[in-house]
Amino acid sequence: MKIKIFATFGLIISGFSLFCSQKLNFKDQNLEKAVLENFDLNKNGSLEKLESDMVTNLFLVQKGITSADDLLLFGNAKMIVLDDNTISNVSITGLPHLELFSCTGCKISSFRAEGLKNLGSLYLDNNLLESISLKETPRIDQLTLSLNQLKTIDTAPLKNLRKLNIEHNKIRKLDISGNPGLQTLNVGENMMKESDIKKGMKTDITIFGAEQ
Repeated sequence: MKIKIFATFGLIISGFSLFCSQKLNFKDQNLEKAVLENFDLNKNGSLEKLESDMVTNLFLVQKGITSADDLLLFGNAKMIVLDDNTISNVSITGLPHLELFSCTGCKISSFRAEGLKNLGSLYLDNNLLESISLKETPRIDQLTLSLNQLKTIDTAPLKNLRKLNIEHNKIRKLDISGNPGLQTLNVGENMMKESDIKKGMKTDITIFGAEQ
């Protein structure tokens, strides 16, 4: 009986050790190198699941990153900053705790975010964005999309939006009637008049950059 107990206990310990040392596989070597510098706590040259689970803030500016796919490995991240890398397409899902995401100056042409229930601030300035899709991101209150190539944008699902910056795009018409909390809007350099903005019943919004 004692032999069975010790054998079972040994299997449990072995299984736990295997879980603790679960090595994560990265697609982007530059992103892996950047996170190892800060989060390889046991200094074994690889990132393990327990180490990635402890990460809440990722600052990866100018690291030569070309893919955002590996961000899924950081399920507890609250803040991710990827500014000044080169990432053509970005799709962000599976990060339920994420509150702030920034990817400015990354030459992004398309962006998709889905199921980010806690995302409040999204910064995508100075890219090549032609399309953006935001699904199940109800808490976004600050959205910055200046210096892109957008022709249209649907802000209706963003009921908590307070600040929107779309200056220097190619947007001619905008409907913000579904954004009751919107306080400031910047539409400069879009060849847009204030009459091109559908405001609904809103009268307390400050609009910058609308042509006369």
